Order: sequence, then structure tokens, then C-alpha cells
Amino acid sequence: MGQLTQIDSYLTIKKEPSSIIKINKSKFIAQAFIANAAEETNRLIAGVKKKFFDASHHPFAWRIGLDGNLFRFYDDGEPSGSSGKPILESIDKFKLTNLIVIVTRYFGGVKLGAGNLRRAYFDAACSCLENAGITEKIICETLKLEFDYNIINTVLSYLEKNKIKVSEIKSKNDNLNTASLTTEVRISLIDTVKKDLLSLTAGKIKIL
Repeated sequence: MGQLTQIDSYLTIKKEPSSIIKINKSKFIAQAFIANAAEETNRLIAGVKKKFFDASHHPFAWRIGLDGNLFRFYDDGEPSGSSGKPILESIDKFKLTNLIVIVTRYFGGVKLGAGNLRRAYFDAACSCLENAGITEKIICETLKLEFDYNIINTVLSYLEKNKIKVSEIKSKNDNLNTASLTTEVRISLIDTVKKDLLSLTAGKIKIL
């Protein structure tokens, strides 16, 4: 059996936009919000319902987690499968996670039919997500390194070559012969970085 690849990045939205489409007198207002936990979604839904208190429906869908394994969609009074699910499908079209999309509908008096209604919610959500822009989030772990100053160039050269961010450099406990670095390392590379640093410094480095 092959080794499982560790998930250490995901795609989500850059900003939280809105978009409006109108179909047969009905108005669909789609809004996307960043949500890093399921608990956050209730507050966001409540906020939209308060803002558009006189609207007919507020279907939504959200997907959360590095692998997107947490999700929910809700039709909010619309025919079953006509709204929440197509909103979720719009999220999945862009392969996104850690967000919620809420589409508010003002009914215009003309029934759209199941197919047209489904398309309207999907298109409204897609339009909103296109406006949001997509960004990749990298999951990192903090590593603290301690070593003698005489090997600092070796350590810094390795970190720079591998594009590892150094957030802090200082002396340890006023000992000018000892350097202390704080770095942010992509979690899938943690073991490799530790092994490389120990090898490069002949074990003369402490990794915390």
C-alpha cells in the first residue's frame, strides 16, 4: 500500500463578495463568506437573514475542513434539491473549502420551475465565487531552532534555498554564541526539514 499524502493546503476565497441576478422578476442575491468552523456559519446565516429580513428564502451551503469532509446544504423552504444542493455544487466546481455561500431570493410572483430554479441558484452562487477570487492557503507548523552562531550561515542558506520563512532571530538567554530561530514550515515537509538540518549541521542543532 502506498503512503498517504498529507494534506497541507486548500483553496478558499480571497474576499467576501456578493452578486445579483434577476430571472423572471425574482432577484437572487448571492454572498460568500470565509468560515473556518461549522459554528461560524450560524452567525453568518443569521446576519444575512437580518439584513434581508423581507426576502422569501435564504438557501445556503457550506464546506469546511482541509479535505472538505464537513458540509451542509439547506433549501430554506424552496423545493427539495432546488437550491441548497446546487449552491454546494458551485462550491465544488471551484474545489473550495472553509466557506459558506448564502443565496437570498426575493420572489417576483412568477414560478420558475424546478430546472430553472436550480440553474438560478447555481449561477448566482458561481457568479459570486468568480468575483471572490481564489487563494491557496498553506498549513505550516512552527519550528524553533537553536545552534551555535558559527553555523548560522549554513542554516540560513538552507532555509532560504527551501523558501522557509524565518519569523524571528535572536540570541538565547543573552548567550551571544548561541542563535535561536523561529521558522514556519509546511507540515508535509516537517520530517524532511528536520532530517536535512540535522545532517547539514552534523547534529549540532536543537529542533524544538
